[in-house]
Amino acid sequence: DHAVLQRDQPLRIYGNAAAGATVSVTLGSASANATADASGHWLATLPAMPAGGPYTLTASSGGKSKTARAVLMGDIFLSTGQSHLALSQTAAATAIADSRNANDGQIRQLSIANNASATPLSSFNYKVSWTVEAPDTVPRFSASCWYMVRELKKTVNVPMGMVVAAWGGARIRNWISEPT
Repeated sequence: DHAVLQRDQPLRIYGNAAAGATVSVTLGSASANATADASGHWLATLPAMPAGGPYTLTASSGGKSKTARAVLMGDIFLSTGQSHLALSQTAAATAIADSRNANDGQIRQLSIANNASATPLSSFNYKVSWTVEAPDTVPRFSASCWYMVRELKKTVNVPMGMVVAAWGGARIRNWISEPT
């Protein structure tokens, strides 16, 4: 729930189902179908949508469905790096006053927990969730990411999503793919 998806780009929605199953995906009035391969993986592509929402995203197959609610279309920023991105908003000089005024429900953060793996992972091995900006949630946001999108939203008035994968003290090698 509360995800922000990239506006004005085709949306690739994927998951797992029984091998050969037909999967139906809907987001607002957009819809697409996919067929799960022999391993059960499926990929559906929804058409590009403008900024807006909230929408409900649903994937259904064989009488079962998964739903994400209050989904917005906007701009997404992937923020990866070390301690400068891991530093929480509470460390900012004006943190208390700024967090009191943090009431923009169109700014949201998805924090990716540190999870060491020698090989790329195709999915999270823990539950992930989006957090909506509010006075009690913004202190846990990445300071540099939140201040950036807060200022950017003043001129680009669309929903903003921050995906933060920061690990203080990590070496640059950890952020580069094996083939590279």
